[in-house]
Amino acid sequence: MPAAYNQGLHRILLVDDDIDLLMLLERRLLKAGYVVETAASLLEAEEFIVYFEPHLVLLDININGDDGRQLCWKLKHAPDTCRTKVLLLSGYDCSISRAALFGADGVIAKPVHTEYLLHCINQHLYITSAPADENALASFKDNLG
Repeated sequence: MPAAYNQGLHRILLVDDDIDLLMLLERRLLKAGYVVETAASLLEAEEFIVYFEPHLVLLDININGDDGRQLCWKLKHAPDTCRTKVLLLSGYDCSISRAALFGADGVIAKPVHTEYLLHCINQHLYITSAPADENALASFKDNLG
């Protein structure tokens, strides 16, 4: 296991078939201080989970025609990964109650503002947001209407 994985930093696995989105989110999460791996398929994600041992998986529901909720189900029902937080990303309508049937900890609609995404990630990892992030979230909410 690479040394960076052992430094106590939170590890996040991003799983999406949109390579541009993966690169954007990876840069933003690295800047926020997370250790990040990316996967563009469910098979690739399953391989990374074994050695990367993420604290949180940000998982697209529709990945190259495969259903990401199936991976969520596997993670939540395996002894080694059942405590891993899973946030589903979806460009389609997916309620939290429906996602909960697969064990998801939350659902985030695409497109997503990166500051809101960071807020959600922090919430699920029990990290107190820095004041700058809270100000960005308040600004984001003000811009909504």
